[in-house]
Amino acid sequence: MAEIATTMAPPDLKTLRIDIDGEIGTLTLNRPDRLNAMSPELIGELVVAAAWLADRAPLRALIVTGEGRAFSAGGDVTWFKKGIDEDDFDLPADVRRGAEVLHQAIIDFRRIPYPVVGAINGVAAGAGFSLALMCDTRIASDEAAFVCAYGRIGASPDGGMTYFLPRVVGPSKAIELLLNDPLLSAQQAQEMGIVAEVVPADELASRARETAEDLATRAPHYVRMCKKLVAESLDNSLPEHLQLERHGIADSMATEDLREGVTAFLERREVTFTGR
Repeated sequence: MAEIATTMAPPDLKTLRIDIDGEIGTLTLNRPDRLNAMSPELIGELVVAAAWLADRAPLRALIVTGEGRAFSAGGDVTWFKKGIDEDDFDLPADVRRGAEVLHQAIIDFRRIPYPVVGAINGVAAGAGFSLALMCDTRIASDEAAFVCAYGRIGASPDGGMTYFLPRVVGPSKAIELLLNDPLLSAQQAQEMGIVAEVVPADELASRARETAEDLATRAPHYVRMCKKLVAESLDNSLPEHLQLERHGIADSMATEDLREGVTAFLERREVTFTGR
């Protein structure tokens, strides 16, 4: 029993916070004094959190948000300034290592088999914008804003920005946004399909929770396969992808949730999926 409890408990973190309420988890970026900017410490904790959430968390949905008035201001520029001020500090090598850790976290986040809802409470800039795009769906506060930001300091994009953004808005629009680098309001982001919904700031937490609870009622095999199939669709040929769909639907036939779904449909009643 003690071993199970240890597996269920989230990791102890300083710059992030993981809260569990029933089958819904919330991951909060927790450096509000620095607008949740991504320091080496926060990036290191992201990879710990992402691995736990993907492999061990007893959840059916996750909300990702920021503490305070920002979602995340992106990379911590004070980290970069150290490389400018100190001749013996190898900034390219240090950032190369940091990006490797951040990118492992992004890969692990994308392995999460349940829905991930981004609750974008404030500015999402640079790698913070990338982290928002990593989520399966995004709800924004009317006080939120989105900006690529990298070009403003002459830095190349990272965090999956150039992978996720073209898949959300299309390649041509992605290039336009990256090169022109506008500060997008929440409403403009919604018009482009970057966010699904914009709500008043004081309603964001409750709306994100409502969305997560609704998505958590879906059959876990269905959710897992939807995420996997859509993620792989752009890299597969049609015959390859149809094989994945073939095996996915066949495997679903062996689940208790499929039996429940068919029975509920035929009996014209509400369905209850349990994950079995």
